[in-house]
Amino acid sequence: MDITEKKPTELVAEYIALRNLKKAAEEQYKQFCRVEYEEPMQQLEATLLDYLNKIGADSIASKAGTVYKILHTSVTTADGAEFRRHVIGSEEWELADWKPNKTVINDKVARGEPLPPGVNRSAFYKVGVLKGK
Repeated sequence: MDITEKKPTELVAEYIALRNLKKAAEEQYKQFCRVEYEEPMQQLEATLLDYLNKIGADSIASKAGTVYKILHTSVTTADGAEFRRHVIGSEEWELADWKPNKTVINDKVARGEPLPPGVNRSAFYKVGVLKGK
């Protein structure tokens, strides 16, 4: 049967079935990748880092390839209000990343107000499908 000949209830049921199958397949693949690749690779990384630390080297080269240390850092906000006060008070604007607030921008547009200068906004419709009872 051609898809255009199906009733909406059939189309919705088919969509939900496909969505559920896709989610199950994604979860199964995610688990497979974790067990088969990510965990063994993490073990190898830990062993190699331990080796580099034991010999006091930042890198080693071999016929198979080169392993080297990479320093990763994370910077998060502990107290947003305190951080904002510091940035504003010290005028150290380079400490912060500024971006438009999506919720506030959408509220302005809904009230018929223009976009602030330097801001782009796009909107489009998609279809949402909910499972029946």
